Amino acid sequence: MSTGRLCDKSMENKIALLFNVNVEQIFCFSKGRVAFYALLKAMGIGPGDEVLMSGYTCVMVPSAPMFLGATCRYLDIEPHTYNLNPRLLDSHYSNKTKALIIQHTYGIAQDMAPILQWAKEKNIPIIEDCCHVFGSTYKNQLCGTFGVGAFFSGQWNKPFSTGLGGILLVNEASLLPKVQAIYESAVLPTLVEELRLKIQILSYKGLVNPKTVGAVMMAYRILSRLGIAAGSSSNEEFSGAMPKGYLKRMASVQKQEGERTLVSISALLAHRKQLGEYYAEKLPKIGFMSHMPMSESENIILRYPVRVANKEAIVSKALRNGVEIGSWFEIPLHPKGIDMACFGYQPGMCPESEKACCEVINLPTHQKISLKEADRILAFLQKYGKAVSPGTSIGSVPEES
Repeated sequence: MSTGRLCDKSMENKIALLFNVNVEQIFCFSKGRVAFYALLKAMGIGPGDEVLMSGYTCVMVPSAPMFLGATCRYLDIEPHTYNLNPRLLDSHYSNKTKALIIQHTYGIAQDMAPILQWAKEKNIPIIEDCCHVFGSTYKNQLCGTFGVGAFFSGQWNKPFSTGLGGILLVNEASLLPKVQAIYESAVLPTLVEELRLKIQILSYKGLVNPKTVGAVMMAYRILSRLGIAAGSSSNEEFSGAMPKGYLKRMASVQKQEGERTLVSISALLAHRKQLGEYYAEKLPKIGFMSHMPMSESENIILRYPVRVANKEAIVSKALRNGVEIGSWFEIPLHPKGIDMACFGYQPGMCPESEKACCEVINLPTHQKISLKEADRILAFLQKYGKAVSPGTSIGSVPEES
């Protein structure tokens, strides 16, 4: 296959326009974590360095700095925003701290004012983890434009999909030549990888709907482990080892899919915003707490978080009944089954995060969820979910199947 398409920057141009930046600041990698890795490498992060991040995240986030020899330190979250608690920054800071990762969880903008002040005082660069966010703002400024750079995910269930894939936005001009050199050294997808991704994109569009998403994604994970499908993660990564060919560029078929999605991005974001507001209005009426956004932010919610006292039971029942209810994060370094000690996390490090992992389910906001389907999800939640009362311990509430 010709590499000409890989040199086409049509998608990068569209993203640059959305963020009001130059196209030279946009780089497309095979995955969001790879974009993150490239930025850390350009910053010179390496052995002996420490990177601060939320202890309520995907395990692939700490894997990137670890592959460069750095150590991750985990900060607990605020229970109502699911974002990093700024009050914990001083207690986790050391002279080895070289970067602070800010994750806008579920699309909820982090309270940036105290973060920016602290980072300025300590001279610590901020990197934004925007894998959950696209279009959310804090004080009328887009998430992704506050730090030296930001990385985004184009995975199937993220704000906009490229059929896997990741995007890096570099805001610090001095880093651009280094990132460019790293990008040019990244391997190109093979013809087989291009074809496999194309088939997966078409299959996802044809097979996945609110009633089938659970079963299809389970099948996808099985096929990924068998090497039949192009998975979002590898077994090596789950064990903390860097897989072969990790530093890779985005495939041309992914960029084409991203372009198609970006044509209608305004409508897609408006739909997510509408559903987020709809859930916020309806949840209290059926006995569940809704998320209360900061007045300074406007959030485009990726998955609407709801706390329940019977998380495992309702997620399992939803899967059996064709109701789309998500369960991230199942452990502080998602997904369930990871040996978190390999990534430097020990039980008790982030108690609010651990409690959220036991309680929080999430409701979808993507374009296939109509208001009618949202009502169906809410009716299911009302019938089978158990609301968490303030101060109630999750361990005190028995689960039902």
